Amino acid sequence: MIKNCKSCKHFTDLIRFTYLPTKFQIEGVNVSPSRHFTPCQVECVLRTATKLNEAGVNFEKVQGRSYLDIKFEKTPILSWFLCFGCLPFSKCFKARLQIPHLKVNQVTECVLRNLIALEQCHYSDQPFICNYVTLIDSLIHTQEDVELLVDTEIIEHELGSHTELATMINGLCKHVVVTSNYYGKTTKELNEHYNCCWKHYLGMLISVYFRDPWRFSSTIVGTAVFLFAVVNFLRIIGVFRPKY
Repeated sequence: MIKNCKSCKHFTDLIRFTYLPTKFQIEGVNVSPSRHFTPCQVECVLRTATKLNEAGVNFEKVQGRSYLDIKFEKTPILSWFLCFGCLPFSKCFKARLQIPHLKVNQVTECVLRNLIALEQCHYSDQPFICNYVTLIDSLIHTQEDVELLVDTEIIEHELGSHTELATMINGLCKHVVVTSNYYGKTTKELNEHYNCCWKHYLGMLISVYFRDPWRFSSTIVGTAVFLFAVVNFLRIIGVFRPKY
């Protein structure tokens, strides 16, 4: 990693290098962009964090990764049984967007703007930071989106309010033009998950009845009591009366 960072032009370039996905820090950044980036015209629009969460996407903070190591993971078949996602040891049932922890303070905006400007001038074919900020910008539109990411400990900030953070994030990539997207595959998979009507409606159902173990158990008990009452009623009116 030290050998690879020797090519850094200055201190800002070194900071950018430390933010890169881990595999690029190890292998070096002199890679073919076509192998890792997709054209920006394809699948660039992403739903907000609250919309994705309503569609059954769980946001998960991960440790030990670079800031840019964002991954979307799900088991193709088991992720259909989203209602079991609130149970212990049930990660295989969840569709998870894994995002490394981001701490935002008063200097974060200045650092990110300098990194974006650096990429626009020297790394237009490898806009890792621009793509990262654009993805976070897509996830955050309102105070509720920020609150969701703060509650899941993905974002920790020292600004005055969630609204102030949303405004800051939304202003970072204004008038910034990129032609390729490192997160094209991730964005496409998230959009496919969101656009699946079954998972979308099931996700809304889960948010009401299966959000946590307490709601899950209450739903199961309530359903059992309802079925018992129906069976008892049918037995009283003679539906289940034995014939002689």
